[in-house]
Amino acid sequence: MDGEKNIDSSVDRQQELYDMWGINNKKKYVFYYDESNNCRKFWIDDSKRQFNTDYTADFVLAGVVKKMEDMVDVSLESFRKLLNLQENVKEIKFKNLYSKGDFLQCVKEERLFKTLSWIDESSFYIHYIHVNNLFYTLVDIFDSIVAIDEIIEFEYDYYRMKSVFYCMFKDKAEALQNLMFKYKYPNLQKENIEIFCNELLLLLGSRREMKAEEKFLAGMLARASKSNELVFLHCNNDYIMQENYAEFYLDPILKYQKSKHIFDEETTVQNIVKEQIAQEENVRDNFEFVKSESDIFVQLSDVVAGILGKMFKYINYTSVNQQLKDAESLSKLQKDNILLIYKLRMDAEIENRGFLHSIAPLYVIENLNRFFEIVKSRKVN
Repeated sequence: MDGEKNIDSSVDRQQELYDMWGINNKKKYVFYYDESNNCRKFWIDDSKRQFNTDYTADFVLAGVVKKMEDMVDVSLESFRKLLNLQENVKEIKFKNLYSKGDFLQCVKEERLFKTLSWIDESSFYIHYIHVNNLFYTLVDIFDSIVAIDEIIEFEYDYYRMKSVFYCMFKDKAEALQNLMFKYKYPNLQKENIEIFCNELLLLLGSRREMKAEEKFLAGMLARASKSNELVFLHCNNDYIMQENYAEFYLDPILKYQKSKHIFDEETTVQNIVKEQIAQEENVRDNFEFVKSESDIFVQLSDVVAGILGKMFKYINYTSVNQQLKDAESLSKLQKDNILLIYKLRMDAEIENRGFLHSIAPLYVIENLNRFFEIVKSRKVN
């Protein structure tokens, strides 16, 4: 009985967090998913001594979602007419019909505007889980060198300090990859703690030029060099920072148990998902993996995931000054597409704050919001 009480207590605490964050998991929805920038495993390629994928290309699991009671009747044929597609087009695929380069190139597409407009005018919302791979692995170092209560004691914000830590290293990615390779990160041997931390500090340069938050974190890193353990950096597999992305498929299934979840087939994760869900109660029938050609809404999700993947990559590597320059030369169609993405994000957040989930530094989200504001100001002009 005590075990059951503990489980119930844990579930109650989790629900309290959902309620506090504005995540409505009691309403019944139907979610459709596809992914973008799916490297399937994030690791350090020991033959190249660098990440196996472009670290600025964030993993995105995204798509469209509607209330379960809303009926939507649409076919591929209707989209053929809307998008002026030939009869031999059997499936709406982002990479075939919309992807003509980077984000700014993609938003030149009239087809993108027509597709996003259709979503906007329908009963669908967009949703996404967005994972910044570099941030996700740097957090393991951050959480190993400083405790939450220490951050609070110094009157810093926990999430903002994670963002600061990311920013301290993001422009030093090449040297960081070499260092991670050298110590078989994230499987650091305890006898290498001191030299690993000191080499990280060398990457950061002089503390005299650092801001107060950066100095604090550098100090925590220096302290950690004298410790006997970095709790999240031991007993892991050499070089492998993300074994797979199954946890991000599992998260919405478990979070929205009253809803239905329809994913594009993804052989590397679906068996893991099915095995783990089989151990849960009352959620075994709330998800399925389907072939995308059989479901028009999964195809629309591919478009949503594709353009969001391009967008987050643009935000990751583009400075504010460059964004200002880019905004000056945007065409009307580019502005319309960008602001339509902005509107779809805002509508989704109003419907349910849980629809937009970023595992990324606050810096990136603030940079994205700033970019939208820049484009809005140019739209007025």
